[in-house]
Amino acid sequence: MKISDQLQTLQLQKKVEDKIVAYITTECQKANINPLPLPKFREGLATYDEPKFAKMANRLRKGAVLLAQVLDERESTND
Repeated sequence: MKISDQLQTLQLQKKVEDKIVAYITTECQKANINPLPLPKFREGLATYDEPKFAKMANRLRKGAVLLAQVLDERESTND
């Protein structure tokens, strides 16, 4: 099964979203941002009311998709 297909499963989507939330929280702690942004989960996606954090989460999701596509292409050329 391709990695990009695996990203569509609920189990992997939840893990990715958890990593995104953890990353944003860690970066905010490093930058001494208080209060920390709290995500709201809507349809399995972590959403933020603050636009800059919502934008960061979307960029991280796009990065995960791009990485999956690159790995899929790499795997298909190795076959």
